[in-house]
Amino acid sequence: MLYAAVALDIAARELDAPFTYRIPNELEGEVCVGVTVRVAFSGRPAIGYVLAVTESAPAGVPLEKILPVNQVLAGAAFDEGAAELAGWMAREYAAPLADCVRLFVAPGQKVRMTKGQDGSWSLTDKQVGEVDDRWVALTEEGRAFTPRKNAHRQRSLLEALGEGPQRMAELNAMLGAMGTTVRALEKRGLVEVMHRRIVRGMAATSLSSAAAPRHEHLTAGQTAALAAIGEAMGAASGDVVVVDGVTGSGKTEVYLRAIERALETGGGAICLVPEISLTAQTVGRFRARFGDKVAVLHSRLSEGERYDQWDLVRQGIARVVVGARSALFAPLKEVALVVIDEEHEGSYKQDKAPRYHAREVASELCRIKGAALVLGSATPSLESLERSSVGHFRGVRWSRVEMRERPGTSRLPQVRIVDMAHQFRDGGRSVFSGVLARALAEVFERREKAVLLLNRRGFATFLMCRECGCVPECPHCSVPLTYHERAHALICHTCGSSWPQRAFPDPSTSCPNCGSRYMGAFGVGTQRVEDELLMLTEPFESQGKHVEVIRMDADTTRTKGAHEKLLEQFDDAECAVLVGTQMIAKGLDFPEV
Repeated sequence: MLYAAVALDIAARELDAPFTYRIPNELEGEVCVGVTVRVAFSGRPAIGYVLAVTESAPAGVPLEKILPVNQVLAGAAFDEGAAELAGWMAREYAAPLADCVRLFVAPGQKVRMTKGQDGSWSLTDKQVGEVDDRWVALTEEGRAFTPRKNAHRQRSLLEALGEGPQRMAELNAMLGAMGTTVRALEKRGLVEVMHRRIVRGMAATSLSSAAAPRHEHLTAGQTAALAAIGEAMGAASGDVVVVDGVTGSGKTEVYLRAIERALETGGGAICLVPEISLTAQTVGRFRARFGDKVAVLHSRLSEGERYDQWDLVRQGIARVVVGARSALFAPLKEVALVVIDEEHEGSYKQDKAPRYHAREVASELCRIKGAALVLGSATPSLESLERSSVGHFRGVRWSRVEMRERPGTSRLPQVRIVDMAHQFRDGGRSVFSGVLARALAEVFERREKAVLLLNRRGFATFLMCRECGCVPECPHCSVPLTYHERAHALICHTCGSSWPQRAFPDPSTSCPNCGSRYMGAFGVGTQRVEDELLMLTEPFESQGKHVEVIRMDADTTRTKGAHEKLLEQFDDAECAVLVGTQMIAKGLDFPEV
């Protein structure tokens, strides 16, 4: 008799361990680690995930009291290593076990038990599946077949197929509805209908920075980093290598070569990036080197796209996974290497339950799988520096490699700090210093490109009443509301609530405390920088020298694919300025800037 350890899909912290169920003889071939099952719990049906299958029952429990598994609802989504990692996360972060296991379930799988008004329970099983594209091709008999003179539709179809297999959708578009004609010829064995899977989420990018030419000569730092990573992969015990490399030192080439080594040994690799805006560039570079072996996973993909990419990994077709922190939970069987780029970034912390840190989860994943973990950054986190200086943490060896030189003739840029107080005393009222304004004018004159970083979106950081000093605050978060001029609204950047509402009928001119119309805007956001840039480019526009001003922040990248479109727009422009928040400062490479 086989028994299954089932984690119930009930988000309660009290259910901190799996429950044992008996596997009936008729389900022995179906129940395995990772499947979703229906079981009985506390007198009602419940959904659960199988974490282990054993041959022995719990000690001290009568066998007749162990309930059976009733039904298998979905196939295996994870393996024993993932089940162990989910249990570790539940203990480490005091999170419900079900929430942690759900991270590994197939994207789009929504299996729930709902109770009707009559008290009965029903199963809601919604799962995203594959999309098939029908193709039609001639058979050998069809090539020799001559239709009747009055069979015009058959004749048109055979002529179209004579040039090669055609998509059914294209045949319908060119010749009208051909479904009946195709079915009639298929029954006679004259044509063959084939089903080819459409893989969503595989769109290519035109970014020039997505190219990944192989560098023949490596720097001393790159060579040392690859040697340390190779040693960690050979140890197969979860060793961590901190790659401390200055900006432009060639860390990406180190990642690519380390992944090549992992693939050569039959393993796979996961590479995490801190921002979704980086995925197009990183995926482009990885696909230029590894082709269709690369899958991408992040939250901006649709459920269908995420499922297809996830399924490619599960089937072993894709062996390199690139994405945000959720890519850690991809069903990659033979993990040999995990890379976390810009590991110091705060975006690797999950702010919703279960609240975890991707660096810590990746370290435990590598320990379980016997893989190597690479943490790359120009400014490593204090935790990574401390652990690498000690040499070990939680029984895992940590080491650090420094990369202080840039490949070829590249040099670090000169940095100039400008005191804006002096600019204000000298009569300057612009958000740009005189030095920056002149430098931008020179860039426009030479028809080059520039990037401006400001870690604040919106038009003004806050509004303040000049009569009573009131600063409108969010009633939920008690933080000043940011003024957005385009929407003419005050928005809380913590919870996302926006006004005008009854409290603020006209947020730019009416004080919510005293009703005064003297509201002053203080602070600078990306919207205001964009407006000032447009004024700065007016003289050049009048001379016929167009300058593209592109703003990239959370407001302009809400829609799907917006990150990549804005970057491609900047890449294709002859002369442009990119204004953005931190999403443009986390590893993006602009070769023409």
